[in-house]
Amino acid sequence: MEIKYKFYNQDKFEYHYIYEILKERFTFNEEDHGAYIKDVIKVLIENEKNGEPFIDIDNQQIVSGILNEEWPNEHIKILSETGLINQRNSPIVLSRRKLSWQKWVKKIEKLTNTLISKNDSDINKDLKINSSKNSRNKDIYKIFQYYNLVLLQGGPGTGKTTLIINLMLKYLDHHPDLNIGLAAPTGKAVARLKESINDQKISTNRNKIDRLECQTLHSWIYNLKNKSSKLKYKLSELDFIIIDEMSMVGFDLIQSIIDNLARDCKILLVGDANQLSPINSCSIWNHIFTNLDKSLFEKCTINLTRSYRNSGDIEILSKRIFNKILGSSHKEIILDSLNNEKSNLKVLWENHKNIPKGLILEINNNLRLLKTSIYQLSQKDHIFNKDIVNLIDVEKELISNVFINLNSHMILCEKNIGIWGVKEINKIFIKQSEPYDYQNLDEGLPIMCTENNNELGISNGDIGILIGSKKTRRFLFRKFNKRNEPIVALIDPSKLESVIPAIAITIHKAQGSESNKVSILWTNKTCKTDFEESHTRCRNQILFRDSFERRMFYTAITRAKERLNLYILR
Repeated sequence: MEIKYKFYNQDKFEYHYIYEILKERFTFNEEDHGAYIKDVIKVLIENEKNGEPFIDIDNQQIVSGILNEEWPNEHIKILSETGLINQRNSPIVLSRRKLSWQKWVKKIEKLTNTLISKNDSDINKDLKINSSKNSRNKDIYKIFQYYNLVLLQGGPGTGKTTLIINLMLKYLDHHPDLNIGLAAPTGKAVARLKESINDQKISTNRNKIDRLECQTLHSWIYNLKNKSSKLKYKLSELDFIIIDEMSMVGFDLIQSIIDNLARDCKILLVGDANQLSPINSCSIWNHIFTNLDKSLFEKCTINLTRSYRNSGDIEILSKRIFNKILGSSHKEIILDSLNNEKSNLKVLWENHKNIPKGLILEINNNLRLLKTSIYQLSQKDHIFNKDIVNLIDVEKELISNVFINLNSHMILCEKNIGIWGVKEINKIFIKQSEPYDYQNLDEGLPIMCTENNNELGISNGDIGILIGSKKTRRFLFRKFNKRNEPIVALIDPSKLESVIPAIAITIHKAQGSESNKVSILWTNKTCKTDFEESHTRCRNQILFRDSFERRMFYTAITRAKERLNLYILR
C-alpha cells in the first residue's frame, strides 16, 4: 500500500491526513494504539523532509520531544499487531532495524535495478586510479572501455569537477563526433561546470569544447519532447552523460533521466555521499553509500580521497566528522584541540541567543566593502546603457573586483527562521520586513534568486548584488551565454520577482559553493534540548544528533577554503 500525502503552508506535512487514511484502512484501537502510530508517522515524515527515507529506530534522538518513552520497542510491536509493517499491503517497512515508507523501498529497488542493469556483464575490472593529476584522466578513460556506468565518489575539493571536464575532452580527442551532456541539479552547480569548461578554452580547441552541452537536470527533462534552442541534444541522442552533485538529486528525477537515455549511453555519476540530500526528497547517491550492500556497485565505483580545497584544521575537522575513530555514533567532535592562535579554524562559544556581536562586525565590514566596490562601478555613466550586452566588455576590472568581494565571505545558517536564522540577520541589517522594497535598499546588498528563470538565464541559487538607485536600480548578476562564456548583465527588478537578500544563506543553498572565508551559525540543538542539564557533556561538543545534522555540519564547514569561524550556541 502506498500512502500519498499532501502539503500545507508550503513546507509542512499534514501528519493527521496520513493518520486518518491509515485509520480507515487498518483496524486498530485508537485509544490504545493511536499515539504510537502518530509518533511513527511524525518521525518518518520529519526525516523524509530532511532527505532521510530510512530511520534508525535505535537512535534515541531521532525527533526530539515527540516520541513516547516506550520508543522504539512498543511502537514496533503495535505496528506489527495492526498490520502496518511486515505484511503484504503494509505501508511501512522494517528492515535491519530501519523504518521506511513502502513507497521509498519500491522506488529504491526499481532505481537500483536500473543502475545495475547498465553494467550487466561479468567484467570485474579494478577501478583504482592513479592519485597523480596527470595520470588519473588516462586511467578513468580506460575504465569506460569496460563499464557503461561509473560512480565517482569524493569529498569537497578532491578535484571531481576538473577530472570530469578533462575526461570529456579526452573522449572527444578519440571520438570527436560524440554527443556529450553534462548536468547538475541546480543552476549554481551548472555554473561551476560551465566555469570549468570555459577555463579549458584557453588551451583547447574551441570547436571541441563547444560540443559539450551543460544544463540543469530539469532543463534536460523539459527538453524531452521538443528540442529547445538552448540545448544541442535530446537525452535520447546522448552518447555520454555526466551528472554532478548527485547527493542533491532525488529518486524520481534521476529515474526520469536514465529512463530516457539510449541503452548504450555511458553514464558518469559524481557526488559526495556525506553531503545533504535534497529537501523533501531522498538521494539515491547517499543511499548507495550508506544503506545498500557495498558489493552492488563496488566494481564500478571510484573513490577520490585527497582534498585540494581545505587545509589545516578545517580539513582535520571535516575528516573527524565521518571517521570511525570518533566512535560508532560519530557525534563527539573535539573542537578545543583545533582552536588555537595558529589555526585557520576559530571556534566561538556563545551564551546568548542574539546574533553574535563579532559576526555583526564582520558583516558590516563586508557590506561596506561591497558598497564601495559597486559604487565605483555605478558611477560610470555608460554602465546603464541598454545597448551594452556584457558589462565585462567595458569594465572588466571593476566587475571582477565586485564579484571577488561578493564571494569573499559566506555566512551560513541552519535555517531561514528561528534564532540565528537567515531572516533574523536580515532584520538586523535591512531594517525592512517582507516583502522587501528593493528600490529603497542600499547599493551593495547581496541578493539571491530563488527560482529558475530560463528567459533571463538566471537560476535558483544564483547570487547577485544591488546596483544603482531609484530609476537606475538594477540587479547585477553573472551568468553564461550559449557558448558557456561568462557575461554580466543588469536586470530590472520588475522582471525578476523571486529574489531574497543574501547577507546570509542557508547551508542547503550553499551546497556546491565555496568561499575563502566562511562563518557558520550553529545552534547546537542537541546540546540545548536533550543535554541542557549536563554542562560537562555539552563541553564534549555533541554537535549533532542524527545523520541529517551531521551531513549539514559537514557540508557547512567544507565550504571554507582558507578560514572558518564557527559560532556555537551553548
